Amino acid sequence: MNGDVRQERSRVVVIGGGVSGLIAARDLARAGVPVEVLEREPDLGGRIAQARIAGLTIDVGAEAFATRGGTVEELLREIGLASEITTPAALGSWVIADDRAMPLPAAGAGGIPSDPLSRTSSTALGVLGALRAAVEPLLPARVGATSETLADLVRARLGARVLDRLVRPVSLGVYSTAPERMPIDAIPGLGAAFRRRGSLVSAARDLRDSRTAAGGAVAGLQGGMGSLVQRLRAELDRLGAQIRTGVEVGALERDGDAWSVRDRTGSEISRGGAVVLAVDERTASRLVEPSTAPADAPDGESDRVEVIALVLDDGRLTRAPRGTGALVAQERDAHRGSTHSTTADDPIRAKALTHASAKWPVLARRAGQDRQVIRLSYGRAGSAPETEALDDAAAMHQALADASRIMGITLHAASVRGMARKVWGVSGPIVAGEGPHVSAPPGVVLAGDWVSGTGLASVIPGARDAARLALRAVSGSNPASTGPVTTGGSS
Repeated sequence: MNGDVRQERSRVVVIGGGVSGLIAARDLARAGVPVEVLEREPDLGGRIAQARIAGLTIDVGAEAFATRGGTVEELLREIGLASEITTPAALGSWVIADDRAMPLPAAGAGGIPSDPLSRTSSTALGVLGALRAAVEPLLPARVGATSETLADLVRARLGARVLDRLVRPVSLGVYSTAPERMPIDAIPGLGAAFRRRGSLVSAARDLRDSRTAAGGAVAGLQGGMGSLVQRLRAELDRLGAQIRTGVEVGALERDGDAWSVRDRTGSEISRGGAVVLAVDERTASRLVEPSTAPADAPDGESDRVEVIALVLDDGRLTRAPRGTGALVAQERDAHRGSTHSTTADDPIRAKALTHASAKWPVLARRAGQDRQVIRLSYGRAGSAPETEALDDAAAMHQALADASRIMGITLHAASVRGMARKVWGVSGPIVAGEGPHVSAPPGVVLAGDWVSGTGLASVIPGARDAARLALRAVSGSNPASTGPVTTGGSS
């Protein structure tokens, strides 16, 4: 009996089988800690997911990672995937704004141009807009210093054209959030660089040139990002960790020196000396602060994105008319029910398009010369994906219509060889002026992008920090606590 008690005190229960939970579990298992992973969905991976379409394996979730800081590469080297790293084609991406398609200028972060007078910047902004942005480093640092949102700061320092034509499509496409709802610190490194330099253009330039900041290069894996999840699962199996999928956690209760993990009926399903909550903020709040969570609030992120991937036989796309893809300067206002878009009468519903077979040469080789792969993303903070309620035929029709306008080529249903759809939740950055937080009790550690920041380059070090805190909690040190955690923090 005493042995059983000691064993349960030393065990860590990881709730959530996304990348954060899997990485934390692996680090704990490598340290010799008994680990059990509980995942609500039938599959592991969270926002990393793949689908088989027309004989091709396609990422329908995250498809790339930022190389900044080298944290992702370090993990991939540890698990034997370093040789699988691949880089995208240097075709550049585009933006669709004011009913025009334009190459997206090189930027340090968030769409802020690092060289406002470059040819691509001048094309996107026009001469007056480019000149307005170019004089920004000469403005006193106090201009915009009291701004509460990214939109206010960009408008004050760089002008409305930079905001509407560059920053807005990047904010909506990458963070699923309008810049009016984002503080500057929602973009990793940008706030610190601005406060240091007193200029957004200089901050963007610093971030572009730094390997440790957001806005730099990205890379992927030859087999797609699903390879990361598969390898982490294999590592956990090898290390003897227990993994259970299809398990929904209903409550956490402190029971002596251990935490009791219970299902929705109140039955105990696991016990451990510490718990890692690698879940979204809403679920974490319900589990650690049940008295403050609405009784009827569902788990999962409140905001969702749908990815629609299409495989087409259309040789015209081999010319990559929009580079590796495009972001759309479109915002759907769920509160007023209006739509702001490039063309009011026929808005583009997608927020972004990735021309995957143009972006990834390894995928292009597998697909063949004429077979092309595109991915469209729908959904923004505060509104459901426009395609979520559509049946497959209607969703394909909408995706083809949007892709045709974005790519500048009329695409036909007859060329479609396969389609896959995937809806997944997004935490998004902290919303300016709201700032909810979750306070974890001793022995409970929080992990995930809402804790550490968006993207694997932020999520991985956050997950490894969570593993270290959980290890301290079960190794006889003072119980670990993350303390108050604010959503959308940077790495």
